[in-house]
Amino acid sequence: MKDFKAFISDFEKKLSDIIVDDISPELYCRKYLSHLLLHKKYYLAIYANVLNKLMLQSSKAKEEILLIDVGAGNGLLGIFAKYCGFKKVIINDIDDKFVNASRKLAEQLDIKIDGFATGDINSVQSYFKNETPDAVVATDVIEHIYDLDDFFAGIQKMNPSMISVFTTASNPFNPFKVKELKKIQIKDELKGGDPGDHILFGESPLEPFLKIREQIIKKNYPVLTDKEISVLATETRGMVENDIITAVDEYKLSGKFPVPADGMNTCNPLNGSWTERILSPEAYISLYNNAGFTCKFYAGFYNDYEGGLKNFAKKLLNAGITTFGKRISPYIVIVGFKK
Repeated sequence: MKDFKAFISDFEKKLSDIIVDDISPELYCRKYLSHLLLHKKYYLAIYANVLNKLMLQSSKAKEEILLIDVGAGNGLLGIFAKYCGFKKVIINDIDDKFVNASRKLAEQLDIKIDGFATGDINSVQSYFKNETPDAVVATDVIEHIYDLDDFFAGIQKMNPSMISVFTTASNPFNPFKVKELKKIQIKDELKGGDPGDHILFGESPLEPFLKIREQIIKKNYPVLTDKEISVLATETRGMVENDIITAVDEYKLSGKFPVPADGMNTCNPLNGSWTERILSPEAYISLYNNAGFTCKFYAGFYNDYEGGLKNFAKKLLNAGITTFGKRISPYIVIVGFKK
């Protein structure tokens, strides 16, 4: 098997001709792509690693594989996979603005993507009527998906032998990373955020999730007392609006309060997107097993491609990963395959 790192240099040259302003009228799409291009050596190394891990589990050659890039954003991973010679690549995102941006990016790179699908995993599933996909890949997506049981069930329905490779910076093996992510979760829950917090935050400020849940409950149940609303808003942490309403209905019938998400995990009640959701290895294994898959965890690596004093430290950390593995890596790679 040819290491996909061998494709990076030539693909990187193609990226130098990208006109970001022509990719999308949406500021967030352009900002996100600019971030990827600024750190392209690192991201392309991650993409190559993802594809290498995929091929380790595949009995097919890349020229025979139909691959889906799920939650693709600007689609750079899927476009790179197509450039590397995969038979067919379908790019998916829940946001049609990003799907359109990925289409424009592929056109600028003169790389033909075989299809685009907008929506969640059920939309992706309905996309395939006469073909069976072989693999699903994604970077920094799995930690945001609201219902992972539904997600893996959708993968299983498309192909019970599907190979999946996901990266996530929500690394449960690394205690320093977990501590850092919990701070972000608490901020989103209690203080909210705005675009100035991080280059990839989004375009609009966001109210605290707790406050949003209070507003949902007060709007739908004006007869509840302020104390009840406060407690219910706290205990429905990790629920999207429809599930919040179901939980409050149950409370009115039984008097029992719902159980909030584990740890400090929290999600946007309006769209279900989790804030860097942290799941234990055991929870991941259970999710995969319930859908008929098993999984392996691998350590990711730091961005040591950009020079400077910090780069020296990152090189040392990457050297340390050979000994300490996932316990110090910035992200993990989860590879799923048939049990």
